[in-house]
Amino acid sequence: MSNYLYACGQHVTFTGRRVMSPSWTGDFVITRLLPSGGEEPRYEIRRAGETHSRAALESDLTALPETLQSSVF
Repeated sequence: MSNYLYACGQHVTFTGRRVMSPSWTGDFVITRLLPSGGEEPRYEIRRAGETHSRAALESDLTALPETLQSSVF
């Protein structure tokens, strides 16, 4: 089992990388720890106000400072 750096409920910044277009970032909350499947840890994340979630690799996430977490969501 992988060691997860982040926990459910933690606020993170997700940086998505696209092959043919620029990368983008956004603030999300971790909703579930996903099985890694032999790779790096994966997480289910959701942005406030969105009805869908997405999967993210740990390397695409950065923890938000605690002082910013309450103002983002």
